[in-house]
Amino acid sequence: MKSIFKLVIVFFFTSIALSCSEEDNDITQLATIKVINIINGVPRVIVKTGTNPIQYATTEAKIDFNAFSNFTVKASINSEVEVVSESDTLNPIYSESLNLKPGIHSLYLYGFSGSEEGLLIEDNVKQFTDSLVGVRFVNLSKTAGPIDIEVPEENTISVSGLDFQSASDYIAFPAKKADGSYTFEFRGLSGNLLSRFTLDPLDMDNINKDVSTKKNLTLVLRELDFGFPFGVRNTVIRINNY
Repeated sequence: MKSIFKLVIVFFFTSIALSCSEEDNDITQLATIKVINIINGVPRVIVKTGTNPIQYATTEAKIDFNAFSNFTVKASINSEVEVVSESDTLNPIYSESLNLKPGIHSLYLYGFSGSEEGLLIEDNVKQFTDSLVGVRFVNLSKTAGPIDIEVPEENTISVSGLDFQSASDYIAFPAKKADGSYTFEFRGLSGNLLSRFTLDPLDMDNINKDVSTKKNLTLVLRELDFGFPFGVRNTVIRINNY
């Protein structure tokens, strides 16, 4: 009788374990896509994920120029992602079936109205316990060609020969008060200065009103149209990843 009772108990707990294992396997894994709109001449884009139709006029999935927003899709399966201009919803700027790993990704939409391009990057952000800031560099300037990123304060080249449509890894920089600010100079391979960006990790940024210490961010070199008479110039925009 005792043996039968023990067998029943073992069977009971084995069934629970198998049930829990099956439930764990059924848990849907998710991927986050940070969509960034830096397309010249496109004041606002609309993002649609999945195959269900949306109401373009009333949807809140809109991103202004020089802004970004996060969207969630199922990971490890094909997920439809479509981006249109608010002024032209019939012709997609970006339309792909993405099979993403669980985690965080960034989709940079750049270029000019009528010749838009997109670059999708996985965000392998660093986890910091000390006073550091992670900085990643992305080259989205077609006219710049491969670039170097120099830090005059350090007398070093942080990134060398970064090609168009390429991104560096996150690079850790000390972020204590004594370390001060960093000026990143973006230069062509001939040494010509394209643009510069100054970062003080202890200053509050304009978007999150928070310091950058123990966090990650991306500096993007892109072409910006200033209009007549200045034309198109290379500038740097900051995107927070964290």
